[in-house]
Formats: sequence, structure tokens, C-alpha cells
Amino acid sequence: MRRSLLKLVVGSVLACWAMAIVVIVFYSRSLSWTDERAQTDGVFLAYELLNNIPHERRSARLQGLQQHFSVNLGLVTIHDVERRLGRSLRSGERIPHRVSPREEWYFLVFEDGLQALAAGPVNPMAAPPGFIPIGAILAILGLPIIAGLIALRVERRFTRVERASEALAAGDLGARVNGKHASYDELATNFNRMAERLETLIRSRDELVQAVSHELGSPLSRLRFHMELFENQTEDKREERIKAMTLELDALDELVAELLGYVQSDELDIEPKTFNPTQGFTDLAELARLEAPEYRTIEIDLELPNGVSVFADQRLFLRTVENVLRNAVRHSNGKVRLELTQEKEHIRVAVHDNGSGIPEDLREKVKIPFFRIQADRNRKTGGVGLGLAIVGRIMQKHGGYLEISDSPLGGATVATLWPKS
Repeated sequence: MRRSLLKLVVGSVLACWAMAIVVIVFYSRSLSWTDERAQTDGVFLAYELLNNIPHERRSARLQGLQQHFSVNLGLVTIHDVERRLGRSLRSGERIPHRVSPREEWYFLVFEDGLQALAAGPVNPMAAPPGFIPIGAILAILGLPIIAGLIALRVERRFTRVERASEALAAGDLGARVNGKHASYDELATNFNRMAERLETLIRSRDELVQAVSHELGSPLSRLRFHMELFENQTEDKREERIKAMTLELDALDELVAELLGYVQSDELDIEPKTFNPTQGFTDLAELARLEAPEYRTIEIDLELPNGVSVFADQRLFLRTVENVLRNAVRHSNGKVRLELTQEKEHIRVAVHDNGSGIPEDLREKVKIPFFRIQADRNRKTGGVGLGLAIVGRIMQKHGGYLEISDSPLGGATVATLWPKS
């Protein structure tokens, strides 16, 4: 990495020097013996002094003036100038004439039309006396310094990212690019997002592997046990064994379904829109009543304001409510309440039950995949501990959050809070 950055610094400096040289060359080639420079060299002043003198006295007068001018001055006939230029001249005309890139003349025709003052030859690419090319000096010295400073700053950014990437590659999933300006550095920000995403995926994978090995192990072991005993059972016992094996297969089927739901919840694409959830809540409540065991009577009350609307992905919104509602029905003592309230910044959808509740010290843990309050809860009430984990992921996608508290019915209240827009 450092070798590449050193090449970047050296390359930047050389590029700036090359650019400065090109600028100087083009600048030099663009110089010409213009009227302004001719005036600076005193050519016009000499012309004015000689123009009012008869042509036979101009040569002697010019010899006395020459020592006061930095450029060579001479008198030439009109025919000589016309021969050089290839055209006729008129009185008082001023003509800059470039012979080559390094030789230029300036001719000024006197009013009498007999002679012209010839100034030259001069090198148009040479800087006038006293001229200091400040721009060229700054280009040669300043630009490489600026390029070097920029490259060094880039090098520091790359170094921070390099260190974080090395730590991440070594197994430190918490490695991030830190620094005073890290939040404004697009490279650091993108790396940190990638690292967070990678950490989430790896932790989810580890959780999934551990949980699946445990969750699948128990029903598979029991199935194997039932099958070993099946051959030596009476007909009545075989019927019981078949029923028990069917329950274990149902548990496996539910586990696989919830595992798929949990994995897919991390890759969900949301399409939020505004809709009225009233009919959806009514359908979910009726479905929960029908799915309840025959020996249990479930009472589900709906408390929904009139004309309420929600801004969310409708399918995922109803899926979260369904998961929470099923948990409440499963763990209640027969009474559940589903209510929606509008708060200042959120739409709050709360499900209350009159079950045994969730202890305060376990309310964060129940959001963790595969966590169950009781070790044998799966066998008694169903579920593998993924319902609230899926709800939490969907809420995170929407920018909302999950809240657990005591229920006014005596059990637990699980609420999802959705942004209004």
C-alpha cells in the first residue's frame, strides 16, 4: 500500500512539473512584440521625435538617440519595407513583422512617406527587461507542493482503511475506520458500512449454525427414538408413536419455515406506501381465532381509530403484526387486545395479552434469535424463538423499533412503532 502511495505522490509532483513546463512553453510562444511592448521599449517616442525632422537630418538625430533605447533602431526606405512585407504601405502605418519564432521587427512609416523607422530585430519569446514570471515560478514550485500535500492526505486516509481492513481480515469484526473526519470521508464511511454489514452477516451465520444444530437435533433425536421403538410396539402403541412422530415432523416443518423467514428478512426490499390497515387487522384477528386450539377460547379486541393510515410496506407491516399477534395468542390466557394509536412522530401498533408476561430483565433477550424464556416452551406452546427477531429486522428496515412492556391486561405488551413518513 505504501509503495503505491509513494508512486502516487511522486507521480503527482512530476505531473505538476510537466504541466508547468507545458504552460511556460505555450506562454512563451504566445508572446509577441505588441504595441504595448513597443511603447515600453520607447519605439513610439523615437518615432515622434524623428517624424517632425526632415528626412535628410533623421540619420544624424537617430545616432544621438540610439544610446537611450534598449532596442536597435534604424532608418529604412519605404521600398525596402514594401519588399520585405510584399505589399504597399501608407503614411503613418505601424507594422509588427515576425520573420521567425525568434526574430521580429516593428516598422513605423513616417508621415512624409519616404522612410520608416525599423526597430529590431528582437526575440519575441524573451521576457522584457525587469519582467519576473511569477506565475511560472508558482507553477513550478507551488503546484508540486500542493500535489504532495493532497497525496499525503490521501495516504493517511488509505492507511486508516488499510489498518482497519487488516484487523477485519484477522477476525476483529468490530474493526472500523476511526478519526476526526471519518464521518465525512466517503471511503471510510463506505468501509464502515461494509464492515458493519459483514459483521452482521457473520454473526447471523454463527447464530444460525448454532441454533439450527440445537433446534434440529432435539426433534431428530426424538424421531430416531420413536422409530427404534416402533417395531416392538403393539398396534395401539404404534398409533401413539405415529402421532408423536407426526408432531415432531410438524415441529421440524415449523422450524424450517421460521428459519427461512428469518434468513429472508435480512434481504427484504421495502416498498412503503400509505394505506388503511383496518381490514388487514380484522382479517389477522379472525385468522388468529381460527388457528387457536379447540380447547382454548381466545377473545381478540380491536381498538382502531377511524380514518387511520400507515406509511409502510403493507405486506411486511401486516407480517409483523401477525407475528406479534400469534405470540400473544399463544402465550395468553384467552384475552388479547390489538390497538393502534397515533403519536407525535410514530404510529404505535400494540398487542396486549393477559398471559404470564415477560420479565423486565429478559425483554431485550427475547428479541435475540432462538431465545426462549422457558427451556421447554417450544414443546408446550410452539415456536422456536424467531418471531420477534423477524419483527425486529423488519422494523429496522423501516426505521422504527420494537418495544416490550407490561400489559394493562396483566401480561405483556409488544408494540411496534412506525415512522409517520
